[in-house]
Amino acid sequence: MARSIYTVRLGIAGITPTALVEKGRNNVAMLTGNIAFATPTPTLPTITAACDAADAANQAYDFNRGKVEKQTRDKRFAELLDLIRELGGYVQAHCTNDKDLILSTGFDVRRRSEPLGPLAAPKNVQALVTPFPGTLKVRWSGVRGRSIYVLEMTATDPLDPAGWKVKVKGSKNRYEITGLNSNTVYTFRVTALGAAGASPVSDIASAKAA
Repeated sequence: MARSIYTVRLGIAGITPTALVEKGRNNVAMLTGNIAFATPTPTLPTITAACDAADAANQAYDFNRGKVEKQTRDKRFAELLDLIRELGGYVQAHCTNDKDLILSTGFDVRRRSEPLGPLAAPKNVQALVTPFPGTLKVRWSGVRGRSIYVLEMTATDPLDPAGWKVKVKGSKNRYEITGLNSNTVYTFRVTALGAAGASPVSDIASAKAA
């Protein structure tokens, strides 16, 4: 048995820098004052700043077609792409499978039928030390049929349920966690959410922040 679900369609495959800037600005306009998405991630000022930077870099390249200008344009383009992908994950996490809510953000929708069945627990969860103070990286293997992941974190005993807090909800299976306390061990776990509900919780992974 299957039912239709709606997911965010980013619409960025093969997109040009100019069109991506227009898309980002449209997302900002549609999300401004949108009460269904009260706390966009990334923030709307962050996306606006990235659009401005990408637009300026694109215009500089159009004017002077130099190697440096192209490198700068490509870098700003990639940065804006990453932000739009992250924003799409945020919208997916908060759209409650509502087509109209997705459309209200400036994204398109993709409808698909998905089997009603239990999701597998995310596997191969890894917490990785970085050279940057207070920063860890977390990644895990993707789960087929998921809509989003919920990444939880604790700095206390992993066996204490009260210590676990939701850190991220999104569509990616890797994140850089910043703002952590140095010389502190953090433990992470992941749950996948899909049409049939939540998966079992993953195994845990721990690392000490530099």
